[in-house]
Amino acid sequence: MKVTEQRDANSLDEVKGLNGADRVLATLNLLGSYPEGIGLNDLARLMNSPRSSVHRALGALRRADLIEQDRDSRYRLGYGLLKLAFSYYEELDEVGRIRPVLTALAERFGETTHFAILDRSEVVYLAKVQPATSRYQLTSVIGGRNPAYCTGVGKALLAYVLKDEQAVDDFVTHHEPPLVRHTDHTITTAKKLHRELALIREEGYAVDREENEPGINCLAIPLFLTSKSVPDGAVSITAVAQRFPLERLESSVEEAREMIREHLGEVMK
Repeated sequence: MKVTEQRDANSLDEVKGLNGADRVLATLNLLGSYPEGIGLNDLARLMNSPRSSVHRALGALRRADLIEQDRDSRYRLGYGLLKLAFSYYEELDEVGRIRPVLTALAERFGETTHFAILDRSEVVYLAKVQPATSRYQLTSVIGGRNPAYCTGVGKALLAYVLKDEQAVDDFVTHHEPPLVRHTDHTITTAKKLHRELALIREEGYAVDREENEPGINCLAIPLFLTSKSVPDGAVSITAVAQRFPLERLESSVEEAREMIREHLGEVMK
C-alpha cells in the first residue's frame, strides 16, 4: 500500500511537470517568498503537488541545511543558505576589489554604499556597506534585486546597453511588467528614459531622484573594470534625501570619482 501511494504521488508530479530536483528547487524558490515561514499544507496547495512529495523535498532541503522548521512546523529559508550565498558573493573577484571603495565612500559621506551588476532588466546588489553612524536601515540586501529603470545603479548600467532610441523603445515595449510608477518621480516613458540615458553617457554618472523609493536619492558611477565599452557594474552612494539633498550629492561626484581612482585606477568614463 505504501509503495502504491508513493508511486501514484510521483506519477502525479511527472504529469504536472514537477519532479525530482525540479520539485526541490521549486520548493526552495517558493519559500523565498515567505520570510515568516509557511506550513506544509499551504506549500503543497500553492505548488499544486502531493503533500508527501513536498514533504520529501523539504526533507532534502533540511538535510542540506538550506531551510529550517520552527516550533509551529512552519518552514523558512535557513541560515545555511544565507551563509552559502554570502560566501559566494564575498569571494567574487569584483566584490573583493570594490569593497574597500564602498567602505571609503560610506565613511566619507556617512551614507550607505552599494555595488550592483545588471541582469537583463534588473540590478543585483553584490555588496553593501552601511556606515556605523547611520540610523536609517535601507531595504536593499546583498543578492536582492530592483528594476534597473528606476534606480541610480540600474540607469548607470542601462545607459551603455541601450545606446539609441530604438533600443530604449524595445526595452520599454517588452519590459515585463510595464514600467511601474513607484513614486511621483519615476520615469515611465521611453522618450524620457532615452533622454536620461543619453545624459548619463555624457556626464558619466547617474542619479536616482527618489524614483524607486520616496525620500531616498542616489548617485551612481559605472565602473569599466574589464571593458572600455560596457561597465562591469556600478557603485552608488544612497542617501536619505532630507539629510543629504540631491544637489549636494551631485556636487560630490568628482570627489567620489577621485576616491574610486585611488583604489581602482582609471575605471570610469
